[in-house]
Amino acid sequence: MTDLQSLLVRADGFVPKERYTTDEFAELEQTRLWACVWQIAGREEQVGRPGDFLEYTIGDETVFVVRAAGGELHAFYNACLHRGRRLVEGSGSLAEAALRCPYHGWCYGLDGRVIDVPDRDEFDGLPDDLRLVAVRVDTWGGFVFVNLDPQAEPLLEFLDPIPALLGPYHLEQMRLRASLSTVIDANWKAVVDAFNEGYHVQGLHTQILPWTDDVSIEYETIGRHAHYGRLPGARRRLRPSPRLHLSPGEYDEGEILANLVAGLGGAFLGEERAAIEELRAAGPPSGSTLLEAYQARRMQLLEARGFDVSGLSSDLMTSADDVFWFPNVVGPIYPGSAILFRVRPYGRDPNRSIKDTWVLEWRAPETPEAAEANDGRCVQTKFFENWRDRNWGEITEQDYENLANVQAGMRSAGWTGARLNPRQEGNILHMHRVIDGYITARNGVGRD
Repeated sequence: MTDLQSLLVRADGFVPKERYTTDEFAELEQTRLWACVWQIAGREEQVGRPGDFLEYTIGDETVFVVRAAGGELHAFYNACLHRGRRLVEGSGSLAEAALRCPYHGWCYGLDGRVIDVPDRDEFDGLPDDLRLVAVRVDTWGGFVFVNLDPQAEPLLEFLDPIPALLGPYHLEQMRLRASLSTVIDANWKAVVDAFNEGYHVQGLHTQILPWTDDVSIEYETIGRHAHYGRLPGARRRLRPSPRLHLSPGEYDEGEILANLVAGLGGAFLGEERAAIEELRAAGPPSGSTLLEAYQARRMQLLEARGFDVSGLSSDLMTSADDVFWFPNVVGPIYPGSAILFRVRPYGRDPNRSIKDTWVLEWRAPETPEAAEANDGRCVQTKFFENWRDRNWGEITEQDYENLANVQAGMRSAGWTGARLNPRQEGNILHMHRVIDGYITARNGVGRD
């Protein structure tokens, strides 16, 4: 067995390869990290009505969340108390307001109580109060979180300061527009790493350098979590990457804005994209720049859809808060929309992971016609065992292809571990050190 100390991040920031490639470290994560942290199981609208359920799998453990008759949420280990058969799969609704095991018919109430056992009189000493083993469950921002550790800190304490940072975006009032899931041939941490920094843009996504300033990005750690985004003024200038060494007369601000929004098409509605062309054709109002005019226009469009923009600056109308939610969620959040990635181990295989993509958007107006659009249960997760079976767009496919090569290179005898850029990859280093807090803490319960 490898000495635990050799698996930990060194004082100089060196990240050993074994963290990404070995069964041993994957086992440590399963028992000391995933068993102790709050993690997102899904969205509240997916379990919006009594009887609605949602399964969540982490490693080889599976739990499910169910909405009870009184509206409260319960979470349980997904195993029948009789012979261990998994009780639910995926998501759906329990027509009988009860859960019956398909193996021998043991039946459970939505609060986990055993309410019926066929031929119960033939069992010796079966307790009257038998119930499924509960898992802690809580909600914030419209997300349903679970925690396998009954002694873990409260959810809001774990998330701090994310609720204050993201509160003005009103994630709890958004609705799930799309849910996609696929398998990536890379360790889950390697995938999170790739979406937790902008340093790779100049190497992997060179095609977007003409319309993105990848240099003016700041990085910060916030509690267990991390955050990165534009330095004040960088996006307002609508400039390309300084790496291209272009002077102001050599690029078109309107073209940069159009490409910027087009590249984030999943986060901007059609009317918001169309507003750019209208402004480019008519020109901005006197005394206003093109960017300022577009930011004002987008704010008007959001307000017209009922979105509260009072807590957001105009700069955020064309920017995003890229937030890493420890341990495994990262992605850009915009006014009125968000694209979040949840990354999990693929069973206990250290070389593969499951990447879930959620697209959230501001809910449709509360009218009878919009009821179905606002019902997150109507959004079924589309799973792709092979990510190549879907067109994800050029940038995302570059990331997925790259990650398979990253994992292959990590297994090489010529690579011993990661040497990180302390500024642009500082969020990655922070994540690994927080993981180490769980790996090394007594009983696996990590604390900052």
